[in-house]
Amino acid sequence: MNRSVRRRGRTSRATALGAAALVLAPLAAARTSGAVARPVPARSATSSAAGEWTTYGGSPSRTSAQPASPPLLPLRRRWTSARLDGPVYGEPLVLSGLVYVATESDSVYALRAATGAVAWRRSIGVPAPASLLPCGDISPVVGVTSTMVLDPANGTLLVSAETSRSGAVHHVLVALDARTGALRWERDLDQPGWTASAQLQRAALALDAGRVLVGFGGNYGDCSTYHGWLLAVPESGVGPTLSYRVPTAREGAIWGPSGVAVGPTGDVLVATGNGSSSTTYDHGDSVIELDPGLRPVGYFAPVDWASLNSSDADLGSTGPMLLSDGRVVQVGKGGVAYLLDSSRLGGIGGEVARLSTCFAIGGDAYLAPFAYLPCVDGSLEAVLVGTSALRPGWTAAPVDGASPTVAAGVVWTLGNPGHLLGTAARTGRVVVDLPVVPVEHYAAPAAGDGLLVVAGTSRVEAFAGPRGLVLAP
Repeated sequence: MNRSVRRRGRTSRATALGAAALVLAPLAAARTSGAVARPVPARSATSSAAGEWTTYGGSPSRTSAQPASPPLLPLRRRWTSARLDGPVYGEPLVLSGLVYVATESDSVYALRAATGAVAWRRSIGVPAPASLLPCGDISPVVGVTSTMVLDPANGTLLVSAETSRSGAVHHVLVALDARTGALRWERDLDQPGWTASAQLQRAALALDAGRVLVGFGGNYGDCSTYHGWLLAVPESGVGPTLSYRVPTAREGAIWGPSGVAVGPTGDVLVATGNGSSSTTYDHGDSVIELDPGLRPVGYFAPVDWASLNSSDADLGSTGPMLLSDGRVVQVGKGGVAYLLDSSRLGGIGGEVARLSTCFAIGGDAYLAPFAYLPCVDGSLEAVLVGTSALRPGWTAAPVDGASPTVAAGVVWTLGNPGHLLGTAARTGRVVVDLPVVPVEHYAAPAAGDGLLVVAGTSRVEAFAGPRGLVLAP
């Protein structure tokens, strides 16, 4: 479930290790429990087209890397936007000279990448007062909490919003024209039988096979009765909504801010929070693979899933990160990173490798051979990822548990409250430390059009390197 606590984790610091320190062993023998064996084509973890940032982490695989970035050092502030009408919890998106953000006041803004001026603004509803919710830590209103998603092929911006109508909470999915903000369609997301006020849409949206994927969990505090849900809504706005509900009696949230990961075959990887059972396995604290029709294909759960369920130690406090060879990195509140094989997740205890790391919430990043983890203890941890092993890399200066983004060979985080930090990707040495606007928990910068974009509690800021704005073709 969505937690904003600053829980302490492992704080030891390691000297940076060279990539050669990791021995890359052959892939461990595949485990068959909990999975259906199927041939899997080569996986791709590439970013959006050069310069774009159209979904959380820059790609459906959620690797949070921008390989097309121009040099960003020395980094300088390019602009600061006018004041917004509410805080931004989702990651900014960047496409064709525009920067997109949405606020908890249910407003969507398109800002000009060159200047930060408002190109258009669209209100998509009346946000829900926090007083309508059974618990939570977003106040005074709850509106757009997740990261939106853009489809460059048809110029559509998809936004999920919590709204208030006649004193009741409703969830809607809205499609806007990305160039003008004009409304294309709106769809109700609330499902029969659920308590709308108990469901929070925190996970980043994704696109898959012509559908928009929308994940749901609960409010901070695990109150009332909620379930983890994943919905697949036709991107055209026409046709039935597909759904998957985590098969637990209660909870099992799909809430990690980075959202679900989508592979090149269209299969979807979701990570769940704690379920309600401590006796019978209920798919809480798991990584679950679904086909494009949202039918279960396989799953993974740690051997101590029951203990994680009982202690609210969500494995799904981050989303799965899918690497180019089909490996998956998953880390959560339990302080353990798991390396999985997406072609055979392995069931309970079926990981390829595991490593004690840190209590993590947010989104990871990857630039071979390192995975970068958002540690809530105030550090950025790099883990060496081998074919069948995970090894400690380095631990960087305090970054306040922020989510990393890699661009131009630097890992960018929003840490040391009110600072943008740039850390050398291979050594952990801090090379940039600049003041920025205050940001919400687990915020991650976006990298597109040659900019690093930071969305905060009241404004948006953009930074650029010596080449300045670099628009994608």
